[in-house]
Amino acid sequence: MAENNSGPEKHKDDNLSVGAKGGAVAFILKISATGLGFLNQIVLARILGAEGIGEVLLALSIVKVAALIAKFGMEETMMRFVPLYIVRKDYARLKGTIYFGLKFCLLLSIFLGFLIWFFSGFISRDVFHSEGLLKLLPFIAVALPANVFYEVTGGILKGYKDTFRALLPQFFVSPFLRLVIFLLLSIRGGTPLYAVAAFLSGEIISMFLSIIFLYKKAGRIRTAERKSEYKKTLKVAFTMISAGVSVFLFTNTDLWILGMFVSTEAVGIYGVTAKLVTLVVFSLGALSTIIPPLISSMYTSGNLNELRRVVRESSRWILSTAVPVILVLILEGNFILKYFFGEKFTAGYAALLILAAGQLINAGCGLVGYLLQMTGGHKKYMKIAMFWGVVNVILNIILVPRMGIIGAALSTAFCLAMVNIVAMVEVY
Repeated sequence: MAENNSGPEKHKDDNLSVGAKGGAVAFILKISATGLGFLNQIVLARILGAEGIGEVLLALSIVKVAALIAKFGMEETMMRFVPLYIVRKDYARLKGTIYFGLKFCLLLSIFLGFLIWFFSGFISRDVFHSEGLLKLLPFIAVALPANVFYEVTGGILKGYKDTFRALLPQFFVSPFLRLVIFLLLSIRGGTPLYAVAAFLSGEIISMFLSIIFLYKKAGRIRTAERKSEYKKTLKVAFTMISAGVSVFLFTNTDLWILGMFVSTEAVGIYGVTAKLVTLVVFSLGALSTIIPPLISSMYTSGNLNELRRVVRESSRWILSTAVPVILVLILEGNFILKYFFGEKFTAGYAALLILAAGQLINAGCGLVGYLLQMTGGHKKYMKIAMFWGVVNVILNIILVPRMGIIGAALSTAFCLAMVNIVAMVEVY
């Protein structure tokens, strides 16, 4: 009996130790990413002003959306299949899945980058009515394949439970280089073009670093036979990207519709405010980088009691760290916007409070979305997220022309809350 129990107990201890170690690494890197992200925002706001940072945020939102499509859900799919094949010691399918995912996403990102470059005039003048954006989009087109490659590689490394190498390019190297390179370029005078050029440099260097990390990690499978169940991979990836597109529908729709109907200055004010509010779900972001592969591994191994406990404890921790941040934003949000970013940005305080309420509900629901996606409920989550994502687009179109950034905040906070509440009911 002792021998029969030793295996599961050892596996349980391994999961807990990996989760604790990975969570600590993710938390440290998330702190650095958050700090560097806010330094970037403060520097851009102070040097470029509300309109200048608005142009930069629109350009970066375009690359985020294009990257979301180009990744085709492969980052999350790798987080699901890589630990699955490692547990089964199926190295042929592990190798084939990695090769297929990277090749597919790289080719798609190159194609989408070409489309951004080709339609840059239409996007800038006819959609967002911004001549300044026209100069930025060619840089975005080049940065897209690099961004997609290192993020999908990060998903693979997360599947290997190598949290540090998975997150280092995205959470430290890229934001650090963006800040340093922009400050160096700004010696000649700060412009939105320099900010996007710095972004491009950071993405390219991060891509090469991720290639080195993957090459070292995947040594065991280099000589293995390559088998790829590409239909199965694409089927799961399709549901993942559908959920990802819905995430865009309530994270970037507000910026885009503000750019279409209001002004780039409003985009700048709202974008800074929305970034500040992400502090509420800081711990959720840290845990979401390590817990999903563990969920997949525990679910595949049949350790459902451990799975329940890990999800329950992580949800409690997420909520307990969110509440103090909410209180700080309520009491000192106006002060932070004024003295860190500039007088103009205080116009976003009311939107900040609304968005914070939505993120508090998001934190309270914990990792319900990842729990569904990693345990076979990806189709259900896709339907939930897509429905409320479409609702958010409709509400933004109705409210933004009438209420400006307040309308964007109301629609986004409401739909974000509903997606999590419905997903939580589904998990229950």
